[in-house]
Amino acid sequence: MRIELRQQGGFAGLRRPPLVLDTEDLEPGLARELETLAAAMPAGGPPRLGADLMRYDVLVDDAGRRRSATFFEPDVPGEVRELLRLARDAGRRPP
Repeated sequence: MRIELRQQGGFAGLRRPPLVLDTEDLEPGLARELETLAAAMPAGGPPRLGADLMRYDVLVDDAGRRRSATFFEPDVPGEVRELLRLARDAGRRPP
């Protein structure tokens, strides 16, 4: 499964490069956890009013089946926050 995360917004207009993970390249336990969270990812929603809200775009490609959703602070569901946290941690680990 391929997971791509994009983050932008906030007070300073932060725009980070996308984080792209392939779960085949990760430790099996972490890969399963990310795949479970990504498979259960809810649909995103419209943003609240506010100019400086952080935005997260999540794209999941599972054997050619692509899904994407966009989430805005402070309305990011808990399971999506966990997906973001685990993906960021996995992206910081040495190969």
